Amino acid sequence: MKRFIAILSSFIMIFTLIGSACFAASFPDVDESHWAFQYITKLSDDGVINGYQDGTYKPEGTVKRSEFLKLVLASVMPKDVDVDEIPTPFDHWAAGYVGIAQNYGVINEGEYTLDNIEKPITRIEMARIIANADIIMKESSISKSSGDTVLFIDIGELSPQDLLLMDHCVSSGLIKGYEDGTFRPEKTMTRAEAATMIYRFIAK
Repeated sequence: MKRFIAILSSFIMIFTLIGSACFAASFPDVDESHWAFQYITKLSDDGVINGYQDGTYKPEGTVKRSEFLKLVLASVMPKDVDVDEIPTPFDHWAAGYVGIAQNYGVINEGEYTLDNIEKPITRIEMARIIANADIIMKESSISKSSGDTVLFIDIGELSPQDLLLMDHCVSSGLIKGYEDGTFRPEKTMTRAEAATMIYRFIAK
């Protein structure tokens, strides 16, 4: 628990990238009936995430690739790594994190470019990043479900590698599918999903 709290503390202000800084322990648009209430509230209370200037969190708003990549890497990078000293593949505030992710193999070289780094991240892209960071940087064992793959009804077009990484995320309890049996791999990731994912990843 002490390690969890320490890691959470290191995240203060990072999540302001996903919304203008206006710290709030609770948000009028995230009540107790919201599925991500406990995750959003916990990370808000610990100063990891912030809302917008109007006091809302906008849980269904989208998250950019740059924002999610930074949040994940910031939780697992060695403390002596200085992002500002990392060779960057292009000129962008998150380029150092792209360089680190490429060096570790969390993302493929050239996968993130100046043209696409600010695009909303999809659920399958999120699964790739979080699974690779967990396996490579946290040195977690690859987790697999009881079957050959996680049984979602809309993953037939995914590559074998994506299926493996998604299976690891689901089997490790990092992500879940939807109640209708879908995973929706190309759906953009929401702020609520990002908060939930980061909470689980830090706690794992």
